[in-house]
Amino acid sequence: MNHRTATASSFSFAILAYFLAPFASRIDATLPSQPPQPSSSSASASASASAAFYPRGRDRPHDYTILNEEVRYSGWRKVIRRTVSSPIHHHHHHDHPVTDTATSNLNEETNGNDNQQTKTIEFDIIDQAHHTGGAVIIFAWNSTSKTATILREYMPGPHRVLSGLAAGIVEHDKHSSVEGGKEESVDLVAARYELEEECHLAGGTWYRLTEEGVSVPMDKYVVTEITPYLVIDAHHVPNPRPLDDEEDIEIVTGVSAEEILQMIREGDFNLVGGWGALLAVEKLRELGEII
Repeated sequence: MNHRTATASSFSFAILAYFLAPFASRIDATLPSQPPQPSSSSASASASASAAFYPRGRDRPHDYTILNEEVRYSGWRKVIRRTVSSPIHHHHHHDHPVTDTATSNLNEETNGNDNQQTKTIEFDIIDQAHHTGGAVIIFAWNSTSKTATILREYMPGPHRVLSGLAAGIVEHDKHSSVEGGKEESVDLVAARYELEEECHLAGGTWYRLTEEGVSVPMDKYVVTEITPYLVIDAHHVPNPRPLDDEEDIEIVTGVSAEEILQMIREGDFNLVGGWGALLAVEKLRELGEII
């Protein structure tokens, strides 16, 4: 994981994505990425979950408007001063789940006030990826040994050597959507590259750990969004793609799911790595790989 790699995550998004993990889509390593056709029961369960978590839709309507953006710093990351027009109104509280009546009243109250007062707020926003294609994180699992391959590396933010997963920024100029003569999503191509560079692994059977087309915001104040993957039974690559100059990574094999969960509890993963690992462990349980 290099300087551009994601290093922070919103805990609330992590928990949300963790419970949505059973609905992750499978990507076969030998075919172009296509979402599977869900059974009627799984489709019903997914619809129920969406209704519970997103009573007004995934992209919730709001009255916030970006007035201006100014780059205050640009290096491996950008710091952007974002000026936003914010509505002034009383906060509405409702029990979960929201009823149709409550949602309707809330919409009428918001949309019916043409003279709504506003205030101006400034935020410092971090752009991890310089408006490229977001980032990916990959959990590698061996179905024979029932263990994972993880990494250990120096993380300059906490100034510690921590465990983590293969991860990196999606770069459209580097990660062509046509790989090996077949077309794949640029996220999946980036994930394959990062797995080879950092874990010296390739191939295997791939699973996207979010809904098709869904990436997860890293943090409340971060622009970059992450797509997590699980790969099972990738094979060793004797001559992998080279690491970036600043990377110094130790590859650790033979790590059990129980050990990974303990490492997360002990703070040996950062939030992004722990979140990706939790999603993968839940998917492995769903697949019957672990109990």
